[in-house]
Amino acid sequence: MAEEPAQEYVQIPTKPQMRELNDVRAGLQAWLRAHVPNGGGLEITDLRIPTGAGVANETILVTAREGASETGYVVRVGTTYHLFMGMDVEVHCRLYQMLEGEPHIPSPPIIGYEPDKTLFGEPFFVMRRVDGLVPADDPHYYTAGWVTDLSVPERRQLWRNTVELMTKIHRVDLAKVAFLERPHLGRNGLEQEMNHWIAYAKWCGGDALPIVRKAAEWLQANMPADPPPGFSWGDSRPPNIIFKGVEPVALLDWDMVSIAGPECDLAWWTVMDQSNSTQRGLPRLEGFGTPAETIALWEDMMGRKAQNLDWHLVLNALRIRLVMVRLPKMLFDQGLINADQRASLDSGEMEWLDDLLDRPLTGPFGTAWTGWNL
Repeated sequence: MAEEPAQEYVQIPTKPQMRELNDVRAGLQAWLRAHVPNGGGLEITDLRIPTGAGVANETILVTAREGASETGYVVRVGTTYHLFMGMDVEVHCRLYQMLEGEPHIPSPPIIGYEPDKTLFGEPFFVMRRVDGLVPADDPHYYTAGWVTDLSVPERRQLWRNTVELMTKIHRVDLAKVAFLERPHLGRNGLEQEMNHWIAYAKWCGGDALPIVRKAAEWLQANMPADPPPGFSWGDSRPPNIIFKGVEPVALLDWDMVSIAGPECDLAWWTVMDQSNSTQRGLPRLEGFGTPAETIALWEDMMGRKAQNLDWHLVLNALRIRLVMVRLPKMLFDQGLINADQRASLDSGEMEWLDDLLDRPLTGPFGTAWTGWNL
């Protein structure tokens, strides 16, 4: 019997340009003049959208001249057509503002939040642009770009610096992010996050998949009794950091933020690493640690053992599977992929969730899963 042809890998396109940028130039310039300190004479010299990363948010990069100097700004615009259920740009702005009080965590300075929808049709906020380089999603930084040009020791240091930045996030006082509480969804942050994603499954139609229902049942039956509390970045991976050399200079992206605890970030790192390497038949770039090495480094830096990683792995494999239900529909609706590509994306991502759950559903399956060391 002839072998089945290998499934074509579909490169996920980044967020398209949502509007004619010159149509908002005058209104945005007026807004900046009113909100940038001493910005009365500010002139916008360039407007563009970023390339290489980002599918969830409308982002506009602005260059403005103020006297003899130029300054960069970033505009984040809300949307009614979300990748992530309940996404709120005001929450994102509040998180950046909170981090301005955490000088050990590099973060872009906020200029202001605008609830009025007149200019963009949605609320927006503006922050200063931080110069540097971002590991790209398109093409992926494992295959091309400035990260591949680094030496192995430099990549090793970049990986260590990223894990260290995660530990700084995980030490943030929960009282400072109390606005992320969702008590109607559960007794603690982790239960709230689990129930949010079970609701997301219904919202995006993923609950029609048997594996999604099976995972949800397993998660509910095996919910950790007393999970460590903590702030969770959400989309924990290098493409959400701006670097100068190998040093992080700005932390980005709060689309999946929660108070689910640090272990949620470790598991997300793992499923994304798996998705971008083993899942695609690509070797991990030399210098980057395996998931097991990332966890061990995190434990050393945090001074405690990670807990309930098996449970978190299932939660995060479920999260990415559900994102890969919602995302192909969005891309198809926007005309960025065709029907065959949509079907490939919707069916071909994270098949190993089946393997994780191909065990007796009576309790945790332990952390002997081979994927930790791939």
